[in-house]
Amino acid sequence: MEQFLKEYMKHIDMEGDYTSEYIPCEICGDESNTVVRDVISIGRGAFGKLPVVTCNTCGFLYQNPRFNKEFYEDYYARHYRDVIFGNTVPSPEFIEDQIKRGELLFESINSYLPDSGAILDVGSSVGGMLKTFMKHGWEALGTDPDIGFVDYGKEKLDLPVIAVGAEEMELEDNKYDLIIIMGSLEHVYDPNKTLELCRKAAKPDSLLLLEGRGHPQSATKTYFNQNHHRYFTLNSIELMMIKHGWQPFMTTDDSICGPTRPGGIYSMGRLGAVPTDEEFLKVIRSGKRESPETVLTKFEELDRKWSET
Repeated sequence: MEQFLKEYMKHIDMEGDYTSEYIPCEICGDESNTVVRDVISIGRGAFGKLPVVTCNTCGFLYQNPRFNKEFYEDYYARHYRDVIFGNTVPSPEFIEDQIKRGELLFESINSYLPDSGAILDVGSSVGGMLKTFMKHGWEALGTDPDIGFVDYGKEKLDLPVIAVGAEEMELEDNKYDLIIIMGSLEHVYDPNKTLELCRKAAKPDSLLLLEGRGHPQSATKTYFNQNHHRYFTLNSIELMMIKHGWQPFMTTDDSICGPTRPGGIYSMGRLGAVPTDEEFLKVIRSGKRESPETVLTKFEELDRKWSET
């Protein structure tokens, strides 16, 4: 393991026999990339080396190298909330915000939905976003690896949430009319495995809604951080959908869940056929990509902007 990864583990008080590796692009599979930033936020007001790269073929932004699966399972199950919030129990403000975001989401997308159905929330935390859908007669399930927050949602709020990693979900086939992944696909270990499971559990013609942290709200040194293993743009969030057979029909940076997560982007797609590898690469080659030069220029300009404010 690289020395800078060992230093990072020490900083967040993680101990264990973990490994790491350099990975190809999670969207197109290209192994060539360009480093965008080496030093990023590693929590608790500190900065350290944890490189973020952009794929040379499609422009996807992601951390590289990456720890093994066991590291992230342990981190998100036991350390994540403590590192971010300083505790492992959700605050009343957090719960209130989740419920309100669910209300606003339902209002925003209701015109696309059937009168009732089944909803799956991947990365649901305590499950507060499901409450409004349940009030309208929807069957619901939330999944999240954070044991403490899931237990709170089940025991204190009586919500249908289970503690499980996204890649280990055991879901009924052909069940869900709507699947939402609200800011969580950036955190999972394997987004492709996650979306494969979601596709298997989705009904024909079902809807998928993804939320990403797409517009930086700070200079890159703090925008890029330890907890986000990938960073979606309006282009790459659609590419990830298309790869797994959902055809995007609404991609926006309007705050469809309210103002408490500034900089968010959203894409909703309807389930169709999964493209072949060649068909998918053809989509990218036809121009649905961002070049390394474009990506680097964007963040250099953003850094100049934030340095002037």
